[in-house]
Amino acid sequence: MENKKPVVFFRNDDVRDSLDSSLIEFTNLILGHGVPVSHAAEPANISKEVAEWLNSKKNEFPGLLEIIQHGYDHNLNNPTEKMEFGGNREYGDQLKDIAEGKKLMDTYFRNNWTHVFTFPYGTYNQATLKAVNDSGYEAISSKIQFSTRSRVKNKVGKMLGKDIILGKKVNYHPGTRKGYRFKEISVSANLIKKYTGLSTADHYSLNEIKEQIRIAGKYTSTIGVLFHHRFHHKHLSLINDLIIHLKAEKFRFQTFAEMIK
Repeated sequence: MENKKPVVFFRNDDVRDSLDSSLIEFTNLILGHGVPVSHAAEPANISKEVAEWLNSKKNEFPGLLEIIQHGYDHNLNNPTEKMEFGGNREYGDQLKDIAEGKKLMDTYFRNNWTHVFTFPYGTYNQATLKAVNDSGYEAISSKIQFSTRSRVKNKVGKMLGKDIILGKKVNYHPGTRKGYRFKEISVSANLIKKYTGLSTADHYSLNEIKEQIRIAGKYTSTIGVLFHHRFHHKHLSLINDLIIHLKAEKFRFQTFAEMIK
């Protein structure tokens, strides 16, 4: 009988300059379960050491470890402004950063990365989408919610072929946005409840994360779980238990490259 369980994918954001135990242990835990993980690297911030480690891991686990792009520099020079793309930034201005980021990804990873673009802070506008499309990315990944209001907004927006409706972004997950070539494959579950410091955060319980996944599964067959490895160094047992649960429930795991196909 065909497996009707949804696909689950793991996206880990903010891979940048530090090759520390939080990144190494997080990655080894997931790969040790034979589960894929997509590391979203910040091209302007990633260190040569981290890039070389990712390439080595990719070569060791070619079907499991995936490298994708997370913005350009995550606005690290102005961290109080929670926006890198979108806002009032115009097309040419954003295209410059996006193209430069892609060039850096090619330099660091050559053919080892999947052309998926994720948005720091989840911010973008129509000019961002045009710049991503014109740069040849195969998919974008943002966040999708399944409240009644969000579902109505997305349904109406897709029917009208809109990117933004009533000031709210329309999510086309997991399909192709009208007028663009890329697919949209967004996350819908998160481990972090509240950020409390530069590398600390309050986490949801395992049951709360299971509930996020259960709700998402009512409306989509592609469920993304968002991670930020540097906040999870004291919560690896939670991640381990989550993977055990998902495998016991017969969820299928895929990379972006597999979902794009």
